[in-house]
Amino acid sequence: MFSIAETDAAVAPILTPLVRDLPTALERAQRAFERGHLREAIELLEQALVLDASHIGARTMLAVAYARTRRVEQALEHLEAALALAPGAFAPRCALGELYLRLGIPEQARPHLARALEVASNFRAPFWLFRRSRGRSEG
Repeated sequence: MFSIAETDAAVAPILTPLVRDLPTALERAQRAFERGHLREAIELLEQALVLDASHIGARTMLAVAYARTRRVEQALEHLEAALALAPGAFAPRCALGELYLRLGIPEQARPHLARALEVASNFRAPFWLFRRSRGRSEG
């Protein structure tokens, strides 16, 4: 026999349907994030990480969503995991620095923001990007 809680859990609607492919999960999460539906974005990004635990973009966006919902520990955890996977990545480094600033810990923020600035200044856009942007401005 089921308890009332088990029955409710079995019948309760699922807010975010299970997504089985990474591009769809990321696209839906991005749209939810842009609309300000952070709970939905978090659910979708968690699904994305089940599909690919090493996806830096998903970890970073999830961390930002957690930070915006005041779940700082989870945000820090995901940013640190992203940086462990890709120490030279700009977005998680910048987001971590910004989070430390928001927490009022500028001495923790400085090295991350300095490294993010260094990474950004060393970025060289691929040649096809320049060709693509020229083609659009001419048309």
